[in-house]
Amino acid sequence: MVARLLRLRAALLLAAFRGRPIAVVRRVLLGLVAVVGAVALAWLPRWFSDDPGDRAAIDVVLASGVLLLAVLVPFFANRGHLEPRQFAGLPERPGSVALALLVTTVLSWPVLWMLVWLVSLWLFRPEWMASPWPPALACLLMLLLAVTGARLASGLSRLVVPRHQSGALRASGVIVLIAALPVAVFSVAQALRDPHGTMTADAAEILAWSPFGAPVFGVFLHETDAAAAYLRFAIALGSVLLLGLLWFLLVRVSLSTVAKPIESGAARHGLGWFERVPARPASVIGARSLTYWARDPRYRVALAAIPLAPVVMLLAFWVAGVGFEALVLLPLPVMLLLLGWSVHNDVALDSTAIWMHVASGTKGRHDRIGRLFPVLMIGLPLVLIGSSLTVTLVGDWRMLPAVAGMNLAILLSASGSSSVFSALMPYPTTRPGDSPFAQPAVVGSGSGAAQTFSMLLAALLAVPPVWVAFPALIDPGFAENMFALVFGVAYGVVVLAVCTLIGGRIFRRAGPELVALTQTFD
Repeated sequence: MVARLLRLRAALLLAAFRGRPIAVVRRVLLGLVAVVGAVALAWLPRWFSDDPGDRAAIDVVLASGVLLLAVLVPFFANRGHLEPRQFAGLPERPGSVALALLVTTVLSWPVLWMLVWLVSLWLFRPEWMASPWPPALACLLMLLLAVTGARLASGLSRLVVPRHQSGALRASGVIVLIAALPVAVFSVAQALRDPHGTMTADAAEILAWSPFGAPVFGVFLHETDAAAAYLRFAIALGSVLLLGLLWFLLVRVSLSTVAKPIESGAARHGLGWFERVPARPASVIGARSLTYWARDPRYRVALAAIPLAPVVMLLAFWVAGVGFEALVLLPLPVMLLLLGWSVHNDVALDSTAIWMHVASGTKGRHDRIGRLFPVLMIGLPLVLIGSSLTVTLVGDWRMLPAVAGMNLAILLSASGSSSVFSALMPYPTTRPGDSPFAQPAVVGSGSGAAQTFSMLLAALLAVPPVWVAFPALIDPGFAENMFALVFGVAYGVVVLAVCTLIGGRIFRRAGPELVALTQTFD
């Protein structure tokens, strides 16, 4: 089976040189650019520093980034990969299928690009020639780690993500790439610009204990600290064996299960967001909310106004003489706070359809969760991308965990508080179809109290993550930043879950009253 798949892989590689001449020339040029990029990536550290120790730190940072991409990218983009379920109809054992897919992955363009990079590393590092066996072992471990990690990520993605949701998965991968790109570019540029800096050394020391950087760092420790080098090699080898074991188990599970078929009578085209979500109450309500946010001008105007408040605050603080680093850290938390707070009156905005949830017996927590879909779909990418840009502008990527944890906690806690007040204190708002700038003239509506109390609660819930993240932002140590990240994620999830349950209980008990109240708004 291995020989047959190798011939198939070779045919697929040669297929790149067949077709229209323009397409072949374009593929050849892209291949040459990739080869030149691989060689340049291996040569850059030597150009920036002549010291082997500095080059070691830079190599650890670059190698960790390359291996991390090799493992993560196939999870989000795997349309051209063979999957184990395609071999379910053949009389082959799971072990032979797993071994064949793993071995034949070597004949693929990404692996060939990595081979070019590893060979270039060997040629551009004269210090490796003195003791060739550790570098050879390091290169072999990096190649095996990339191959097994890529196969496992691709197979896991095919197993857990339905085929009709592959587009959403690729979009999520693009968002993650955009979020990580500024930090990656900044860290690589910092490492190349200042090889002697503490930031590069700290990053290399942390990554050296991960499977991605351990083999490279072990090469440079071989002469001075053999025990530490052996330990790093053991970490890399253990990671490869673990990934290989998980791959064989994944193939066995994939061959013994079948994908859940899509119902033949279910409409899957022309329904917008409804065709992208499962047929569950919270998901359907979320799809309807997403449709409202895309088509209703009331939501678009409110969304467009969110970036204006941070701009006004930045101008005020800048005039007051606040430093640049503090100004950079301010806009994103304020925007996330306003974004989460923006749905505090969503029941009133949805006044013409709220009766459907009450009449159908929809559980309150499903209503609360569904209405938060647009906020979370906008806010989570904003947290990733905005946190990455924030630390890049500040100039210290070590504070990224604290910044991301703080911003995520602010978004989730503000969304949770709005989920409570949306059912507790709805007030009259612009009617559907009216101008988003028109306001209903209702006496004693209580809109001021609802807005004030909901914003006050959102601001109070945002204090703990800001308090925990503040020491990590002042002194960006590894332990402080990781604690701020873990606390921010856990705190935000807990607050959102508790507020969703409270808001759901309020919605269930006050459902008829909410229907009667919202009818008076229309």
